[in-house]
Amino acid sequence: MADSFSYDSLFSENSTDTPLNFVKHAKYDFAVAYPAPETLPMDGLIQALQTAVDSDGERIASEMAYYPHQFGAQELREYTVQKLQNDRGFTVDPDEVALTNGSGEALGLVIQALTNPGDVVLAEEFVYMGTLNQLRRFGADIRGVAIDEGGIVPEAMEKQIEELIANGEKPKYLYTIPEHQNPTGSTLSEERRKAILEIAHKYNMPILEDDCYVDLRYAGDVQPSFRALDDSGIVVYVASYSKLLAPGLRLGYFTGAPELMRRAMSFKLGSGPNQFASIAIEGFLKNNLDSHRGNFNPLLKEKCDAMTGALEEHFGGSGATWSTPEGGCYVWLTMPEGSDISAIRDAVFEQGVGYVAGTNFEADASGRIGHNSARLCFAYESPQKNREGIALLAQLFKQHGVM
Repeated sequence: MADSFSYDSLFSENSTDTPLNFVKHAKYDFAVAYPAPETLPMDGLIQALQTAVDSDGERIASEMAYYPHQFGAQELREYTVQKLQNDRGFTVDPDEVALTNGSGEALGLVIQALTNPGDVVLAEEFVYMGTLNQLRRFGADIRGVAIDEGGIVPEAMEKQIEELIANGEKPKYLYTIPEHQNPTGSTLSEERRKAILEIAHKYNMPILEDDCYVDLRYAGDVQPSFRALDDSGIVVYVASYSKLLAPGLRLGYFTGAPELMRRAMSFKLGSGPNQFASIAIEGFLKNNLDSHRGNFNPLLKEKCDAMTGALEEHFGGSGATWSTPEGGCYVWLTMPEGSDISAIRDAVFEQGVGYVAGTNFEADASGRIGHNSARLCFAYESPQKNREGIALLAQLFKQHGVM
């Protein structure tokens, strides 16, 4: 048998020996980031694909014989334009929409187009760890912006920008999830969005708006997108079909100023996303968007109510607080100051309850503010399992001395 070949001296300087991360599920899995699996419209997607093939099979076969357009399927881009106009209140051309392999790819392309190593980038002080990982990968120096139950605090953000500029560290851009924020569940009001836009223009700072949860609203009013409030090009808008339909479809999109789009797409490898998935999504949603949301969002509300009701029953009086989202998939749990639920996360997972510790969402990775917090996904488990899991979580926190 030949000696094992060694790559030790051959790896690129930018490569890292990253362990493969295979997803493990606890009995009560509040750690996942999935929408309600029972709402996945498999039959509808398959029927939409079959209808499209039956009605225009020759054209579809011809298109499938080639790699997709770099911006993705024309029909889905045209549908996306209509959806943005109807749902988010702004108008773009189909050639100003790029479909991507999930919103994560869209964010990655924009981040690469805007970020030099060492650039200061602002984000909510707790924000989605997937985007944090991308920002760090491309060298961003991320600074967390103060938030409260209503999201980013504009006055605090402007003060922070002034201090950074005085220190020679002018921020390059702001990344934000304004609707049903991941992980806190907050939604920025129109008033705050307008204030943030004023600040952005004052300091020549683009806004990277991640609107991937906007379709998942079951209470309150949808707020206007940053992009609907400003058509100057300062807003780069990213959204997704994955959360609305199924994560496994991996279809997102973005739109922005033409020069930004060209720069972002220069980092794209290969052609556009899966053509079959695009045909199925367009065919299903053009006839079923409202009915699908009408089925999806009441179930999300039932699941959220089950979790927050159980938190009130089992954590009320403990000093813990939690968010009350009007949509999305997450509740943000904060234990009293001094509690460390990040340190016991693995042990609690093995005992049956999964959650993601707040330290994973710290924008500046300081390790100072997230130890007593956790993101709990209510969308994946049933209402009954949400209630049972929260009851067990309270028992385990008591067992581990953090409650």
